[in-house]
Amino acid sequence: MSKKNKKQRIIFFLPVFTTGGASESVVKLSKFLINKNYSIALISIGKNKYKNYLKKIGCEVYEIDKSRALFSIFVLRKLIKQDLKKNYLKTFLISNIHYANIISSISCYKLKGIKIIFTERSSLSELAIYNNFFNFIKNRLIFFLAKNFYKSANIVITNSKFEKNYIKNNFNVKNIIHIHPPTINKVEKRHKANKGNYNLKKIIYVGRLSKEKGVITILKALSEIRDEYNFTFEIFGEGVERSTIENFIKEKKLSKKVFLKGFYKDKDKIFKNKDLFINASWFEGLPNALVHSLNYNVFPICSKSPGGNFEVIKYGQLGLFFKTDNSKDLKKKIILFFKKNLKLPQKTRIIHLENFTQSKSNQKYFKILKSI
Repeated sequence: MSKKNKKQRIIFFLPVFTTGGASESVVKLSKFLINKNYSIALISIGKNKYKNYLKKIGCEVYEIDKSRALFSIFVLRKLIKQDLKKNYLKTFLISNIHYANIISSISCYKLKGIKIIFTERSSLSELAIYNNFFNFIKNRLIFFLAKNFYKSANIVITNSKFEKNYIKNNFNVKNIIHIHPPTINKVEKRHKANKGNYNLKKIIYVGRLSKEKGVITILKALSEIRDEYNFTFEIFGEGVERSTIENFIKEKKLSKKVFLKGFYKDKDKIFKNKDLFINASWFEGLPNALVHSLNYNVFPICSKSPGGNFEVIKYGQLGLFFKTDNSKDLKKKIILFFKKNLKLPQKTRIIHLENFTQSKSNQKYFKILKSI
């Protein structure tokens, strides 16, 4: 028998390891656990955008060369079996998002000596949204499999209370908790007065440019008030909907007010000295950008979509919300913001933001790992 390894092993499985909230959360947690003397391996399907950084801090990185997640099952199982031979004190597999959780469960079938943790960083309610018949069938299949496989995990961790209750009620999963993502390093406690032209309101969107993010909904609302109110709207992000958004801006003659900025990593450049942040998603996990807006003292308006939006704005105490995919309702809320010159209540903001700090989130994960 091989000698027992003195470390505990964490294997993260995140199929799409690109820039974004889920990847950043896993990277932050990995760095924290490395410092707690855990051995970390990360598995993605295709390229891992954080590969060089992760290797630098002492993680192992594996990139499965498959075109689809479904085709990765046998490769993932092989990697896990090889890892189990290293004889760590404990081995945990932490998978991220619904289809990855299903693949992880199948890949670990009848494997002994491994603890399985499913994390849900999106919302399973998104599976009710589809663009075509094939998409409908795929989503229904994922929902059906998740309903059966989620019970096989040692524990399920969600990003929001909403998703915890959704899975608990729909899937009859009992061992489930929520841990907010490690979005911010520290709470910005100073009230930052936005500089520049007081009459000009600087509005921003931050996120992926995809249909379900609702950028067109924001543009529709703003196009109807462009002559009444003095504002600029900056869109930070990239994605498949960029050309559609560009065409809409031209069609509505918004090019003097709306600017596509692309992807920015520097949060200061995005949020500093801005007035209003708008999230119009059809569904969410728990959006980091919405948390950052509060931390930079930027007033938020968000859709009341399935997921964590409503929790971030403390059920309306720290922002406004509107009916999902409803530009008319969003327009009303933007006008309300302008007319009342709405500001965030500072004491409530500071206390609430403690829930989204790296230290709080990472410590909760650490506690879970010690308990199972």
